[in-house]
Amino acid sequence: MEQVDAGRDECADEIAPIARGFLLALALPSVAVLLLDTQKAGGALKILAEIATLPAFIAVAGWVMGPSIVATARSSFLRAIAPAALCGVTGALVAGAAALPTGHDWRYGLMQAAPAWTLPLLTATYAATARALRHSPFARFLLAAVAHVAGVVSDTPMLTYFIYFAAGLALVSRRTTLLRIADEEQEFAIGSGPLLATLAAAAAFRFAQTGHAASLAAVGPIALAIGLVAGPAALACASALRGSTVGAAFAGLGRAAPALAIFWLPLFSLLIAAANRGAPPSVASALLMATASLLFIVVLVDVLKGAEKTRLGRLFAPS
Repeated sequence: MEQVDAGRDECADEIAPIARGFLLALALPSVAVLLLDTQKAGGALKILAEIATLPAFIAVAGWVMGPSIVATARSSFLRAIAPAALCGVTGALVAGAAALPTGHDWRYGLMQAAPAWTLPLLTATYAATARALRHSPFARFLLAAVAHVAGVVSDTPMLTYFIYFAAGLALVSRRTTLLRIADEEQEFAIGSGPLLATLAAAAAFRFAQTGHAASLAAVGPIALAIGLVAGPAALACASALRGSTVGAAFAGLGRAAPALAIFWLPLFSLLIAAANRGAPPSVASALLMATASLLFIVVLVDVLKGAEKTRLGRLFAPS
């Protein structure tokens, strides 16, 4: 039994980078639309990110940080959240500095890159909150539910997304069941991620056609339902893909997750600003720029992986 559990824990560690890579690929359109004057598509992609991509990222973070949150030793918990906090702070500094050469104020850079540098800071904050409530799962979920309602009503993302972190954390205790189902029903597990992405995209673009301002409150309860399913679907899909060529490719992309917070959106903003000196870029060229900048980060991560003995290498190396 101990050997089986140890194997399950290894599998649980393997699927997190694959899930992050899948989500990074899903996030590319949302990144590409950030600086484009496409209000209708922008609203749809903003909703797609808020109801599916961000909840899944945060749920995966809860899955990864779960063992450290419930651990007795405080030092292991601090080591777990330190990279997330460092990535968030560094990402904010880089985003502000990257805006200056383009002729914008540093606050503009912070605003444009907010999805990248706020995400790791949110996960570190949620982990600290969950750590304080680790002896009372019911109180944690009650707080998460109240915070979600308050966050949707007041349009405060920091409150809204804690419920997804709590869901990912709760899934850790059910990881054996999740991995067993993914092994037994691989076709359904592999299809769960793309299916959820398709449903979320359909809901987001259908909402955009209503003409209402993009917000979770306007989307309604379906946003919560999709968000709660997004994390388990991404993890199940990643579990079924482990050991495959596609899974290895997504895992390589997932290793870029820490570097994303520091370099991706600031680098992409610089590319867009350079392109805007001529004519405004098209949606296709923006997608190409987003993909190229992300692949550049992946190459950087692979280079740093070879230097894992350095502090910088350990920061970006896969956990």
